[in-house]
Amino acid sequence: MIMNTLCALAIGFVLDALLGDTTVGRFLPGLIKKYITAVDSRIKNAYADSKEARNAAGGMFEFIVLLSAVIPSLGLYILGYLISNVTGILVESVLCAAALSIRNSRTLAAQIMRSLQKNDLESAREYFTELTGMNAQGLDSQDIVRCTLESASANITDHAVAPVFWIGLLGGVGGFVYRCVNTADRVGGRMGGYEDTSARVPTAINRFFTFVPSRIAAKLCVADGSLLLLDSKNASQTVKRFAADSANKNAAQTQAACAGLLDISIDSGYPNSVIMTLGKETQTPGTTSIYWINQLISGSSVFMLLLVAALRVGLFFLMRYI
Repeated sequence: MIMNTLCALAIGFVLDALLGDTTVGRFLPGLIKKYITAVDSRIKNAYADSKEARNAAGGMFEFIVLLSAVIPSLGLYILGYLISNVTGILVESVLCAAALSIRNSRTLAAQIMRSLQKNDLESAREYFTELTGMNAQGLDSQDIVRCTLESASANITDHAVAPVFWIGLLGGVGGFVYRCVNTADRVGGRMGGYEDTSARVPTAINRFFTFVPSRIAAKLCVADGSLLLLDSKNASQTVKRFAADSANKNAAQTQAACAGLLDISIDSGYPNSVIMTLGKETQTPGTTSIYWINQLISGSSVFMLLLVAALRVGLFFLMRYI
């Protein structure tokens, strides 16, 4: 099973690269988001009577999401491998591809960059809303650049490194469950409109899942930046100086690393949360900064894939010969 999961991860990585932002590639992640959004809406409406009820809604929402993620994915995983190893690998490959969102994140960021370079602000706003789920009306080009950098740099963990980490640890099921947890946080937590403190549970569960991957992602981001001849020393110092005091310590890991690498500042925090500026800005961020963030997404995800491959191959030989 150790090597089966590695094969499935490699296939899923290729599927995401080939199909990520196509209609086929967006189908399963889109279906997951629609389902979670529907659950969020139903529960929020059912528990709208009081503050206490709305607070309890967050826990109910997360329980339903986790149950809906674990049971079908684990069932398909077991059924696939009961049929044959080939079928199991194919099923697990689909779960891995659904967990990843590398191409889609890069494509949307690149479309925002190209739209701004053409002074097409309306298109940039549309792509920005698709990337973040946020309303972009009223944002000027500089606002969109800064918010895109905030989102894209956090996506190094959320859409690339963390899914590969959980696939490496728990197989395709682990990656799929992580994707559902992360989507639940985006829908019911950071961007979802739960009132009062009812977003605490979705956000807390997602932060648990991203705690270790976010630290790994920051290290990989700095390593990739050094290969790209960016300011890796400043990046390491920026992570140490700013990340621990941020409103979202997990997202701030890669945000601070990217800020240091590019000698810019990146805001950490989501709508309605405390915002902290990460990094010391020596130049105003522009569309070129978005380009470099995209390179860091690609490099960090490849590094994480190689790290998981090395660990799984090493474990395979260790179990076989010792």
